Amino acid sequence: MTQRQNRRFWQKSKYVLLPLGGLATLTIGILTYLYFPRLLPAKPSSFTLIAHRGVSQTFPLDNLENDTCTATIIYPPTHDFLENTIPSIREAFKYGADIVEIDIHPTTDNQLAVFHDWTVDCRTNGKGITHEQSMQTLKQLDIGYGYTADNGKTFPFRGKGVGMMPTFDEILQEFPDRAFLVDQKDRFDKTITILSDSLKKYPAQQRKNIYLFSGDAQYEMLKQEIPEAQRIFPPRKRIKDCIPQYLLMSLSGRISQSCSKEAFGVPVRYLKYIPDLFWVKAQEVGLEVYVIEVDTREDLERVQDLPLDGIVTNRIEVIGPLIRTIK
Repeated sequence: MTQRQNRRFWQKSKYVLLPLGGLATLTIGILTYLYFPRLLPAKPSSFTLIAHRGVSQTFPLDNLENDTCTATIIYPPTHDFLENTIPSIREAFKYGADIVEIDIHPTTDNQLAVFHDWTVDCRTNGKGITHEQSMQTLKQLDIGYGYTADNGKTFPFRGKGVGMMPTFDEILQEFPDRAFLVDQKDRFDKTITILSDSLKKYPAQQRKNIYLFSGDAQYEMLKQEIPEAQRIFPPRKRIKDCIPQYLLMSLSGRISQSCSKEAFGVPVRYLKYIPDLFWVKAQEVGLEVYVIEVDTREDLERVQDLPLDGIVTNRIEVIGPLIRTIK
């Protein structure tokens, strides 16, 4: 490169480098503003502890796919309870859960089966899509059949779960004064019709204890028939749509009504990225915040000083007693 070409190169480069330098300065300024330590707001007056699927057999949460058979990767069992069953729900409330999350599917004989998976192949000794079965068939399955913690060498719950898949009605009858977060695993109008018909058989006060996790259309359909039904978290699609607003709220101090009318659930592993300013702005705009997957003592220590509206845990048998100790 000649001296003249070299001079021309640097004359052109400065118009690129100067803006880049300004951008770096702006970025540093924004990050400094965001992550400057601040006094956290006071904790909300109410706090909700949600037990995900009751007392259950847990498994690693990393690298899960939609078709991962989680029953085959459980940790070595520390108790005998299986998720989404009446004994596991009863035990979750004993450990201090305010709400228990359960999963529902319609059946061919117009009942609601309380079971997580889209198919019965993973956890049970049956085959096929869950909503294509009758409740009579589902009641004959062994829901503990597929659980193993040692790559199939042993199956500690095989033979112990026959007939234990409950109906939604059985759960309402067993726990008339308890609250449930009901996860609609499909987007069928049929499911909502069965759900509303079932809820109409129970007192208004009991219907107030039902929180639906579903699509917007399904929730509005239920509200038309059961006005007392409520919601804690937005549907999955809206969560994705609102993530940019959740992130920018700390800077703008604003968030749309559609993104603030239900709670924001933050996985505990992402807390390290959330600045103090987020908690300040969340309270200012009225956004409720839950931390989810709080499953260990260490997780709880990370969140215990935050101004949370609630926690969702996969291990209520661990977290419930610890929360009572802290309180």
